[in-house]
Amino acid sequence: MKILFLTSSMGGGGAERVAALLANAWTAQGHDITLMPTFSARGECVYRLAERVELEFLSDHCKAGANRLARLKILRRFIGALRPHVIVSFLPHVNIGALIAARGTGIPVVACERTYPPRLMPPLPLSYRILRRLTYPWAAALVAQTEATAKWLRRRARRAKTVVISNPIALPMVDADPVIPPEALLKSGDRVILWVGRMDAAKRPDIMVDAFARLAGAAKEWKLVMLGDGPLRPMLQAMLAERGLDGRMFLPGFAGNLASWYGRADLYVMTSSYEGFPNSLLEAMAHGVASVAFDVETGPAQLSDGGRRLRLLPDNSHVERLQNTLHDLMADDPQRAVLSRTGREVADVYSLDTILSEWDSLLRNVAAEAQDAPEPNSS
Repeated sequence: MKILFLTSSMGGGGAERVAALLANAWTAQGHDITLMPTFSARGECVYRLAERVELEFLSDHCKAGANRLARLKILRRFIGALRPHVIVSFLPHVNIGALIAARGTGIPVVACERTYPPRLMPPLPLSYRILRRLTYPWAAALVAQTEATAKWLRRRARRAKTVVISNPIALPMVDADPVIPPEALLKSGDRVILWVGRMDAAKRPDIMVDAFARLAGAAKEWKLVMLGDGPLRPMLQAMLAERGLDGRMFLPGFAGNLASWYGRADLYVMTSSYEGFPNSLLEAMAHGVASVAFDVETGPAQLSDGGRRLRLLPDNSHVERLQNTLHDLMADDPQRAVLSRTGREVADVYSLDTILSEWDSLLRNVAAEAQDAPEPNSS
């Protein structure tokens, strides 16, 4: 099968990492994959792609300063020349562009929402929300990562087939640049709390810093490592200095060798205010890291299996709840071991083979339905 895979960029992030994982896996199955980041500023691909994955940046096909309409026309021309059996797109603005560009070609589009739309921060602009409402019914299928997101989509695009396919976990994880060795920051006897994510308001990293600052004085062997980058990183660096956490808390930036960090961590914490499907939490649990997260509307509860696989906290009184939970777990090796053991179950539940079989079934059905449909009008 020939698949055109559209993403916004490949410059780092959960959706991009999943895109690379799926593209590589589909290529290994014998499919022809063209991966196209559509971001106007182009960027680079920080994830390792299989040799047979064709990486095409839409910007390389556009004149400098091309407006959105011109870019849509070029994307449509590319689709017509490639003639894929199916287009898979990630993220709302890319989905809208894919559905408009492919309209009338007879090529089915599988559009994927990667978050829970009502909680997206910042909200999708009104113009895009209107376009999403108009174009999503054109999709051959809509893919959500959780049932809550699927219900939201079904109410707004009743004509489109909507399915739930979660993110996969593939072990061992493949490293990408930049590599930050844990031993560059930590001593052999250090105990580690790990936080991973984009440092923005939606991820609420300040909660992590405040909770750790309350515990640091009485837990000298414990260190906090927060991996990632984003607009709040300068604020977090200021908090580090203000709370006297120099040498106890580290903000080294984006790291491509997350498996090494999961292997070094004793506890993993997610402080997000919302999630589509929490990739880093899934990865940490699959590596056996005892994990803590707030019970936001979608994501952590699905992974928790009723709170059995991870410590799930009510989404209020955040700093106090996290402080108390970490205080208990930092002092309780047996309880961390229980969470480590039960958390590893996600490696089987969300294995790459399991998730790929769900994708394969959907894509084959979509492609077959398109082949049986009447010939589209040429345009």
